[in-house]
Amino acid sequence: MDITSSLARRISQFAWVMAAAGTVIGQVHALARAQAHPDDFVESPLARVWGEPAIRVLRPLLDWSDPYTVYVTYGKIWLPVCLAFTAAAYLVYRRRHPKGAERRLWQVVLVGYAVMILSVFGDYFTPWMDQMFILGIGAMLVIGFGGIALGIMMLRNGFRPRITPILLMIFIPFMFAITEVTSLGSALLPLMWGWAVAAHAVVSHGREEAGAASALVAG
Repeated sequence: MDITSSLARRISQFAWVMAAAGTVIGQVHALARAQAHPDDFVESPLARVWGEPAIRVLRPLLDWSDPYTVYVTYGKIWLPVCLAFTAAAYLVYRRRHPKGAERRLWQVVLVGYAVMILSVFGDYFTPWMDQMFILGIGAMLVIGFGGIALGIMMLRNGFRPRITPILLMIFIPFMFAITEVTSLGSALLPLMWGWAVAAHAVVSHGREEAGAASALVAG
């Protein structure tokens, strides 16, 4: 599949929009989950510190239906978020043309992203939430450990911007840290922003190459 410059720009824009939306709406989803699963605050005192006052302030956003319906409805945000960072990662993969071991690691991580998309769809759009949650845990493990290896390989091979492979490498510790203060879905935040930055760099580089080619022809 050839990715045109126009499509690449749309993918980059989509990645940025969904990274921002996921960062904001994802926290509303975390509050909705706390209402549907009150034990979350008992297990995570750090989440309770900000969550309880936030629930009081945002009550109109959380009380329009029963807690479970509210939780599932806001959870649907993670599907376009996962689609966006997967599309951005695929764009970078296609433009990078990796070789050898790096190429294999890219493929492993992209498969992990695809499985995560399937898991999120099952979580919030089908009645099989428990089964799909287990699938999502498997995807997290592939993304986490595969991302460590891919990030190291990308850094060794001179990938820019460096922030993307670094975020891939620290996904697992970030996941544990983030889930102490908000929901598991927000553990995807490093991926969202990392691939949005990388996709933007790819698009900007493409513009520079196109401009240089145009100047050469004009000259």
